[in-house]
Amino acid sequence: MTDEELLLALQACRIAHHIPGRLRVKLGATASGGLPGRAEASALLERLLGVEGVRAVSVNPLARSCTVDYQPAVLPPAGWEDLLAGRRSEGAERLLAGFALAGLSGE
Repeated sequence: MTDEELLLALQACRIAHHIPGRLRVKLGATASGGLPGRAEASALLERLLGVEGVRAVSVNPLARSCTVDYQPAVLPPAGWEDLLAGRRSEGAERLLAGFALAGLSGE
């Protein structure tokens, strides 16, 4: 998954529930209007697990949601909200840098 594909996938998501340390995201449709496939979900999961401060990720394909357990001291809670809203805050930039450092950038 390229960085551009990652950003498009994130733009299609919305936060369903968020408390510091635990985030549940509803997965949206892809830019082409279709549902993300298994390959896209797998690539996103790998990226999330590679971000420093992310402890666990679980995906519920039937509910079309993803739960992320993270360390709020490492990843500011507001950064998640800013990233999914398309705002380029310091927290959102830290998350984007974490995705890039996951070793999967440009694939």
